[in-house]
Amino acid sequence: MRLLRQNQVDIEVQRIAVVGTFDGVHRGHRFLLDFMLSQAQQRHLEPSVITFSQHPLTVIRPQNVPKQLTTIDERINMLQECGVESCIMLDFDDKLRCQSARQFLEMIRNDYRVKVLVIGFNTRFGCDCIDSFEEYQRLGKEVGVEVIQAPEYGSGICSSAIRRMIKEGAVAGANEALGYRYAITGKVVEGKQLGRTIGFPTANVEVYDEKKLIPATGVYVVDAHMPHLDKTYRAMLNIGRRPTVDVADAPISIEAHVIDFDGDLYGKELRIEFLKFIRPEQAFDSLNALIDQLTLDRQETME
Repeated sequence: MRLLRQNQVDIEVQRIAVVGTFDGVHRGHRFLLDFMLSQAQQRHLEPSVITFSQHPLTVIRPQNVPKQLTTIDERINMLQECGVESCIMLDFDDKLRCQSARQFLEMIRNDYRVKVLVIGFNTRFGCDCIDSFEEYQRLGKEVGVEVIQAPEYGSGICSSAIRRMIKEGAVAGANEALGYRYAITGKVVEGKQLGRTIGFPTANVEVYDEKKLIPATGVYVVDAHMPHLDKTYRAMLNIGRRPTVDVADAPISIEAHVIDFDGDLYGKELRIEFLKFIRPEQAFDSLNALIDQLTLDRQETME
């Protein structure tokens, strides 16, 4: 897939495009993309996505910027897997924010040869806050961009609802809405090695992108993929402050106990895919009580 950055003018091909943040590239997004791809095939146009290098709220309301379901690299890879052939990555800044709908349509026509723009059922763009699809159509006709509307996706799936589920630990429901397993990726770093002393050695994962949304504290069933070995292992994961063995204000850690694996993971990459929430994190009266619970957690994870 070709990645075009802002001000990187490309007039080599004629395009059909859809615009949005596409955070998560969830089932609703894929419905919209499938419609755009079918139109691209009928019209012999290159299917493209216009998206942003940062969330628009970074400029509009910085205090309300949500954590990301997908990093930029993850988003680009998923869009490519969906069949998108080019991705136009715009910087959402004050200049773009202040563009009218007409100016935006003129820009994508002149700079990127967009001949057709597909908009979702509730898509809006332009600082003039147009709320009528017919008005977008009229403006598009005037500037030479055909604007068409995709059918409404009936389930009501949206990125904000998926974020809420993940924040609550409801990863199974989030996976259903996404159409795939929610995942985080990071490097294994050295921890306090307390798990090793009680028979549950863990890999302490430091997530690469600080903007990435981390699920609620608690214990999860996950799959741990190790790219350096090209292998995936079942694991149980704890997100939290380890109240039984650490101080009350300890920083939140992400620790995976990888089942049936014996090896050195320090410095290696782990991709953690969430399957199921087991239980909230809790403080136990003794190490023996903690070990008993971890034994139950491991049994549930293996099952």
